Amino acid sequence: MKISKYLYILVLVLALLFPTGCAKDFLDQKNTQNATDESLFKSPEDAVKLVSGIYDTFHNNDFLIKALWYQANFLTQDYQNWGSDAFFSTYEVPTSFSALEIFWNRSYEGITRANSAIQILEQMKNNGILTADLANQLTGEALFLRGVFYYYLATEFGGVPLELAIVTDDGRHPRNTQDEVFTAVINDMTTAAALLPWPEEQAPADVGRATKGAAYAYLGDALMWLQRYDEAVVAFDQLEGHYHLESNFMDIHDYDNQNGQEVVFAIQYIASTNMNNPANDTQWLSAFCMPEEITTMGYSYVHAKYYDSFEAGDLRRRATVIGPGEIHPDPKISISKYQHVIDQFGGINTAGTEESPWKGQDGLRSGYFSVKTWRDPYVNGRVPAAGAPNAYQYSAFDQILMRYGGILLSKSEALFKAGNTSEAWSVLNQIRARAGLGNANGDFMAAVTSEYRHELGGEYGVFFYLRRQGGGAATKFVQENYGITIPPGHELMPIPITAIGTNSTLVQNPGY
Repeated sequence: MKISKYLYILVLVLALLFPTGCAKDFLDQKNTQNATDESLFKSPEDAVKLVSGIYDTFHNNDFLIKALWYQANFLTQDYQNWGSDAFFSTYEVPTSFSALEIFWNRSYEGITRANSAIQILEQMKNNGILTADLANQLTGEALFLRGVFYYYLATEFGGVPLELAIVTDDGRHPRNTQDEVFTAVINDMTTAAALLPWPEEQAPADVGRATKGAAYAYLGDALMWLQRYDEAVVAFDQLEGHYHLESNFMDIHDYDNQNGQEVVFAIQYIASTNMNNPANDTQWLSAFCMPEEITTMGYSYVHAKYYDSFEAGDLRRRATVIGPGEIHPDPKISISKYQHVIDQFGGINTAGTEESPWKGQDGLRSGYFSVKTWRDPYVNGRVPAAGAPNAYQYSAFDQILMRYGGILLSKSEALFKAGNTSEAWSVLNQIRARAGLGNANGDFMAAVTSEYRHELGGEYGVFFYLRRQGGGAATKFVQENYGITIPPGHELMPIPITAIGTNSTLVQNPGY
């Protein structure tokens, strides 16, 4: 198909609609507002920028945090939301929840960008503008990113409409099934894995771009959703030797160890010139999860039951949850140096005290808080009077979506369900050994569920992995640990009412 002037301009707008103010080098964009079709996509650099625009789709706080982090954590009840989104505690997420609308719309923007890029890259290769190697790499990235968008759409909503080529009609298409969506993810990741480099083959400037390992990770995960466990093990096996567990669990989320040896795929951020400006693609998760006694946000806290659920001697507890009277385990984080702690609490160096836990102004929070999100030394609490220097509320921390520790747990579950019980325990116990714990035994699914919970709490996956187990495993987990019954169908998020309003073929998830 000949690519028209209209399509060129459409793709350019999609690629540059949300230019990044603080992304890594590979996401830097130049102003091409006045470009013509004769000047577009005429060089390898143009192709790289085209694909970089797909990555930029992730750079929205509501997309990453309110539509992924919230669901992965608040739906388990291990993490709680004190603010206006407290409906996660009852599983009555409204169909008008704006974050889901943003998540839906931006996902399809990313999918559209990927579909367009795949076609343009093919034409650029045919025209001799791109070498086969560069065209293959960039096409692999576009396919990978399309697969990632569909992966998360399916984990949250179940079936969604599949658009695997440039849409030429009105776009009002019905939902495919969840299995069909994960099958499409498998196809994209399989092709992408054959085209992409391993992380050690990347140039330093390309760190954060898709890799062969990231494609295999999502491939294995999608295969598990379809209960193709033998194949999932084969996919996960490909990562061995290319990624490694950090020997110290605390190092995974160290501010100075971003993109470390355990990170498989992360959304990249770097410091902005104005870290108090949330429009600069910075994120507010750090301040959101800190005590209100420190920050003007302070809306998220950890349930005391989660703190108590860690086994004695589990080194992950201090790296995951901080309780009353405890010193922050990261030496870069000095609670006593926060100005509001100095002014209001005499400069204590603990998260409140056992006698007077930090429970917010209304006393309704637990006094326990997330550590993994409290690792940015530049986020230092309440912003003093206007113009005060070095008072940051917004963080430039990378957001890890997939890491090797989680992949090993998924591999152990796949091994078990494929009938290889002894190796399943062996892989699971690698994770426990890093946590300072002895070998587990007994009920394997109970053990791996516990490991997901304590290895990945406060990250981007726990509730999704519970739902992936099938058979109402997520509902059972919440009932057993918190005595809450998830309403039928509400392990899934509702399709945004705005999406249904513009596409009458969409059918809402049951129960909403």
